Amino acid sequence: MKYDILFMLHKNTFASNPLAPIFDNYDWWLDLVKEALQVADEFEMRLWGDDVEGIKSGEKFGNRVPNDMTKEIVFRGEVTSEFRDEILTNYLNDEGYIKWFTLNLLKDDVRIFSSSHYGDETIISVETLEQVNKIKDWAKNYPIIWRVDVYECEY
Repeated sequence: MKYDILFMLHKNTFASNPLAPIFDNYDWWLDLVKEALQVADEFEMRLWGDDVEGIKSGEKFGNRVPNDMTKEIVFRGEVTSEFRDEILTNYLNDEGYIKWFTLNLLKDDVRIFSSSHYGDETIISVETLEQVNKIKDWAKNYPIIWRVDVYECEY
Protein backbone atom coordinates (compact mmCIF):
# COMPACT_ATOMS: atom_id res chain seq x y z
CA MET A 1 0.00 0.00 0.00
CA LYS A 2 1.14 3.52 -0.73
CA TYR A 3 0.01 6.70 1.02
CA ASP A 4 -0.21 10.26 -0.26
CA ILE A 5 0.10 12.91 2.43
CA LEU A 6 -1.35 16.38 1.74
CA PHE A 7 -0.49 19.38 3.88
CA MET A 8 -3.11 22.07 4.53
CA LEU A 9 -1.46 25.44 5.19
CA HIS A 10 -2.29 28.78 6.74
CA LYS A 11 -2.11 31.57 4.16
CA ASN A 12 -2.13 35.24 4.99
CA THR A 13 -0.97 36.90 1.79
CA PHE A 14 -1.37 36.33 -1.92
CA ALA A 15 0.85 37.61 -4.67
CA SER A 16 -0.36 39.71 -7.58
CA ASN A 17 -1.07 36.28 -9.09
CA PRO A 18 -4.21 35.29 -7.13
CA LEU A 19 -3.27 31.59 -7.31
CA ALA A 20 0.06 32.15 -5.56
CA PRO A 21 0.16 32.28 -1.77
CA ILE A 22 3.06 33.95 -0.03
CA PHE A 23 3.68 31.92 3.10
CA ASP A 24 5.04 33.39 6.32
CA ASN A 25 7.57 30.58 6.44
CA TYR A 26 8.98 28.08 3.92
CA ASP A 27 10.99 25.88 6.31
CA TRP A 28 8.33 23.13 6.13
CA TRP A 29 8.55 23.11 2.30
CA LEU A 30 12.34 23.04 2.33
CA ASP A 31 12.37 20.10 4.76
CA LEU A 32 10.00 18.10 2.55
CA VAL A 33 11.71 18.85 -0.75
CA LYS A 34 15.17 18.25 0.74
CA GLU A 35 14.14 14.74 1.80
CA ALA A 36 12.64 13.99 -1.61
CA LEU A 37 15.69 15.31 -3.44
CA GLN A 38 17.87 12.79 -1.63
CA VAL A 39 16.19 9.93 -3.54
CA ALA A 40 14.58 11.55 -6.59
CA ASP A 41 16.15 10.85 -9.96
CA GLU A 42 13.86 12.91 -12.23
CA PHE A 43 11.81 16.10 -12.06
CA GLU A 44 8.88 17.67 -13.85
CA MET A 45 8.07 21.38 -13.76
CA ARG A 46 4.69 22.65 -14.93
CA LEU A 47 4.47 26.40 -15.48
CA TRP A 48 2.23 29.09 -16.91
CA GLY A 49 3.46 31.55 -19.52
CA ASP A 50 3.92 34.33 -16.95
CA ASP A 51 6.04 32.15 -14.62
CA VAL A 52 9.16 33.75 -16.09
CA GLU A 53 11.60 32.77 -13.34
CA GLY A 54 10.29 29.21 -13.24
CA ILE A 55 10.57 28.91 -17.03
CA LYS A 56 14.21 30.05 -16.88
CA SER A 57 14.82 27.37 -14.26
CA GLY A 58 13.12 24.73 -16.42
CA GLU A 59 15.16 25.71 -19.47
CA LYS A 60 18.37 25.56 -17.46
CA PHE A 61 17.86 22.11 -15.96
CA GLY A 62 15.45 20.22 -18.20
CA ASN A 63 13.97 19.72 -21.62
CA ARG A 64 10.63 21.10 -22.70
CA VAL A 65 8.21 18.30 -23.44
CA PRO A 66 5.04 18.40 -25.53
CA ASN A 67 1.87 19.09 -23.61
CA ASP A 68 -1.38 18.85 -25.56
CA MET A 69 -3.61 18.40 -22.50
CA THR A 70 -3.21 21.78 -20.76
CA LYS A 71 -1.75 25.16 -21.60
CA GLU A 72 1.09 24.63 -19.12
CA ILE A 73 4.71 24.72 -20.20
CA VAL A 74 6.29 21.45 -19.08
CA PHE A 75 9.95 20.63 -18.49
CA ARG A 76 11.44 17.31 -17.46
CA GLY A 77 14.96 16.41 -16.55
CA GLU A 78 17.41 14.52 -14.43
CA VAL A 79 17.96 15.49 -10.80
CA THR A 80 21.56 16.67 -10.60
CA SER A 81 23.51 18.34 -7.82
CA GLU A 82 23.09 21.70 -9.59
CA PHE A 83 19.34 21.14 -9.80
CA ARG A 84 19.22 20.28 -6.07
CA ASP A 85 21.06 23.50 -5.28
CA GLU A 86 18.55 25.50 -7.36
CA ILE A 87 15.56 23.97 -5.61
CA LEU A 88 16.99 24.45 -2.12
CA THR A 89 18.45 27.95 -2.51
CA ASN A 90 16.63 29.71 -5.35
CA TYR A 91 13.04 28.55 -4.94
CA LEU A 92 11.25 31.90 -4.58
CA ASN A 93 10.55 34.39 -7.34
CA ASP A 94 11.03 38.14 -6.96
CA GLU A 95 7.56 38.54 -5.47
CA GLY A 96 8.25 35.99 -2.73
CA TYR A 97 6.35 32.86 -3.72
CA ILE A 98 7.52 29.46 -4.99
CA LYS A 99 8.46 30.03 -8.60
CA TRP A 100 7.08 26.78 -10.02
CA PHE A 101 3.35 26.32 -10.44
CA THR A 102 4.02 22.60 -10.04
CA LEU A 103 7.24 20.84 -9.15
CA ASN A 104 7.10 17.04 -9.19
CA LEU A 105 9.97 14.83 -8.08
CA LEU A 106 10.08 11.20 -9.18
CA LYS A 107 12.00 8.07 -8.33
CA ASP A 108 11.96 5.29 -10.94
CA ASP A 109 9.06 7.04 -12.77
CA VAL A 110 6.94 7.20 -9.59
CA ARG A 111 5.99 10.58 -8.06
CA ILE A 112 7.34 10.94 -4.53
CA PHE A 113 6.84 14.70 -4.08
CA SER A 114 4.49 17.21 -5.64
CA SER A 115 4.31 20.91 -4.94
CA SER A 116 1.36 22.31 -6.88
CA HIS A 117 -0.33 25.71 -6.96
CA TYR A 118 2.94 27.36 -5.95
CA GLY A 119 3.29 25.15 -2.86
CA ASP A 120 -0.32 25.44 -1.70
CA GLU A 121 -0.97 21.78 -2.56
CA THR A 122 2.11 19.91 -1.43
CA ILE A 123 1.95 16.12 -1.35
CA ILE A 124 4.51 13.49 -0.48
CA SER A 125 4.17 9.77 -1.01
CA VAL A 126 5.29 7.13 1.48
CA GLU A 127 5.08 3.34 1.67
CA THR A 128 4.16 2.52 5.26
CA LEU A 129 1.89 3.62 8.10
CA GLU A 130 5.01 4.07 10.21
CA GLN A 131 6.22 6.69 7.72
CA VAL A 132 2.77 8.33 7.77
CA ASN A 133 2.89 8.63 11.55
CA LYS A 134 6.43 9.98 11.46
CA ILE A 135 5.34 12.71 8.99
CA LYS A 136 2.29 13.58 11.10
CA ASP A 137 4.55 14.03 14.13
CA TRP A 138 7.04 16.06 12.07
CA ALA A 139 4.24 18.39 10.89
CA LYS A 140 3.48 19.37 14.49
CA ASN A 141 6.74 21.34 14.46
CA TYR A 142 5.32 23.77 11.91
CA PRO A 143 2.38 25.94 12.99
CA ILE A 144 1.81 26.90 9.35
CA ILE A 145 0.55 23.33 8.76
CA TRP A 146 -2.94 23.23 10.21
CA ARG A 147 -3.97 19.80 8.92
CA VAL A 148 -2.38 16.68 7.44
CA ASP A 149 -4.58 14.52 5.19
CA VAL A 150 -3.62 10.95 4.34
CA TYR A 151 -4.95 9.03 1.34
CA GLU A 152 -4.44 5.34 0.66
CA CYS A 153 -3.35 4.66 -2.92
CA GLU A 154 -3.38 1.43 -4.84
CA TYR A 155 -0.76 2.36 -7.43
